[in-house]
Amino acid sequence: MRIFLIFFLFIFVTLPAWAQSSSTNGYLKIEPVVGMERVQKIEPTPHSKTRFIYGLRLNYGPPIFSAEAEITQGKDSESFPGQSLSIEETVTNAMLGVRSSLNFGGILQWYLRAGGHGRKSEYSKTLSGVTTTREPSIYLSPYAGTGLSINLLNAFSLNAGYTVIFTGRPKGSDREYQTTLGFSVRI
Repeated sequence: MRIFLIFFLFIFVTLPAWAQSSSTNGYLKIEPVVGMERVQKIEPTPHSKTRFIYGLRLNYGPPIFSAEAEITQGKDSESFPGQSLSIEETVTNAMLGVRSSLNFGGILQWYLRAGGHGRKSEYSKTLSGVTTTREPSIYLSPYAGTGLSINLLNAFSLNAGYTVIFTGRPKGSDREYQTTLGFSVRI
């Protein structure tokens, strides 16, 4: 884990030098992220749930190997009237990693991404009119994904992506999936 962090720090510190030595513009990309996240729930029984997420992603560096940072937030609620139970969860996800993109004719771009993912959650459970709130500790896990970008007018892109977060929680259900659709603006 220490080697992984040192590698990321090295890449992040040296990217400005790489960016200045190249004649290509557009090393900073800002993308709003809007999508759906499929997660595993364990209360009241194990099941899957899809929730809406929104956030922001930044990419910095040459397309073949760039640093990326992303922060998203999602909220979902479920009601189980037969058990007088309702559950709300608010989740903030942060990702820091690398991305490698291949450009096909200047119009289509395919990318791979990988890195570390952190999650902060807050659960609110109401059972028979009594509400309890808990905030589990922040946990870290790796992620990997792929996606496509279609360039429009050399300044805007439409983006679609699929990312797998390898959470390891709960046991036996160790992956969460994010599908996203968005656009980016080159600065």
